[in-house]
Amino acid sequence: MTRDMVLAVPDQQAEPVTPDVLDSLLNTPVTRGVGGVAVWRIPTASLGDEELEVARDWLDEGERQQASSYVRAELRRAYEIAHAAARLVVGAVTDTPPEKVVWGRHACPGCGEPHGRPRAEGAGVEFSLSHTPGQVLVAVADVAVGVDVERHPDDPVALARLLHPRECEEIEAAAHGTLDGGRASVRFTRAWSRTEAYLKGIGIGLGRDPHLDYLGTDGASSRTLGAWTVRDVVVPEGYGAALAVLA
Repeated sequence: MTRDMVLAVPDQQAEPVTPDVLDSLLNTPVTRGVGGVAVWRIPTASLGDEELEVARDWLDEGERQQASSYVRAELRRAYEIAHAAARLVVGAVTDTPPEKVVWGRHACPGCGEPHGRPRAEGAGVEFSLSHTPGQVLVAVADVAVGVDVERHPDDPVALARLLHPRECEEIEAAAHGTLDGGRASVRFTRAWSRTEAYLKGIGIGLGRDPHLDYLGTDGASSRTLGAWTVRDVVVPEGYGAALAVLA
């Protein structure tokens, strides 16, 4: 995997992706519309404990162990809902019961080991999932795909140092009121979710330094990096999200 810096080219005319909303994992039919990629959003507050208890039975032993490793209940709940929703969505588009979906991993593009993008064994689709307290996103596509959703942070300037230097400068300028009237958290979440979606899509995740890729903090809803298109996803106030799709 190259370590060269990559700068995205924004598209000021493109619209963000509006996901379908699943407010239930048991009573809402999942249908994939026309096109190569589909995105679903699950507001975690919409799922009752009884419904989640049913959906937990779909998870495999590895997922249950990972869920139990979360100390904070809101993080554990978001993880469980995300994995149950991914099973529901992938199962629906491949005609497989959610509890019968078997997860695997693509080879990592950096080292070749099987810890790259997630995949469903025997399924002819690619998928990605992301969760944060309050919101879950799941994307399914015919090509490599990555999706990410994030809550606005309390201290975006400190976290901005993890990003590309230009993005860090933009976030600091917003925090000081010289750009966007102080919307530093919005700018950080744009850049971070775009970067995460892209890195998840290529399958290396944070194995590639986020300093290397400039996705930008501006309001343009779409941008390209080589063969990849990264588009913002419509999510409620207080969150940011993005979808990366291989052309």
